[in-house]
Amino acid sequence: MKPVVISGGKKGQGPGPLDRDMGTARGARAAPPRLRADECPIEALYEEHLSQRQLCADMDLLAATDAPRPELARSLLASLCRDVPLHVADEEQSLFPRLRACARPEDDLEVTLTRLSREHEVEEQVFGLLAPMLACLAEGALPTAEARATLRRVATARRRHLIVENAILLPLARLRLTGADKRALMAEICARRARGADPDTACARALARLKPT
Repeated sequence: MKPVVISGGKKGQGPGPLDRDMGTARGARAAPPRLRADECPIEALYEEHLSQRQLCADMDLLAATDAPRPELARSLLASLCRDVPLHVADEEQSLFPRLRACARPEDDLEVTLTRLSREHEVEEQVFGLLAPMLACLAEGALPTAEARATLRRVATARRRHLIVENAILLPLARLRLTGADKRALMAEICARRARGADPDTACARALARLKPT
């Protein structure tokens, strides 16, 4: 499938103003955006992707550090055990099923969804390996060679994953989902945030064992 290209703003003026129905991203943030029930869910997912690009940059930064960066490591661990799993659940449980239901044959979507789901599974396994490494770094240790390599590998893989979702998945969702689909999707995303992430994961357990700052 070819990426769906959608431009914003008038010619010569750069990005245009926020269009909620089109789901235009408003800009990068260091932390995941606060979500409102009246927002377009496609916009919200774009914004979370921008936050995850910052997460990737932070992983590269930690991998290259030559001095302890405990706060950065703690922040990364919190994101991996809370924000990323919620986002993955948004996609796997709410977005992907709706896209499967409304996609057209010419979208050739199933190959892309299968690939993304497999990458989600691999990421979950790798996060389980990365969590104890980040816990050590959050207590003041320097990253080992293995930790540096794992951080860089995770950052690279997630960037590639986000490229596919931004170029193919979200533009297609914006085209195919109905208004009712979008409202239901956003309601599920908000409900998931209200419940919070699963506390019984490797990342969550590693974060819980850290001493309070």
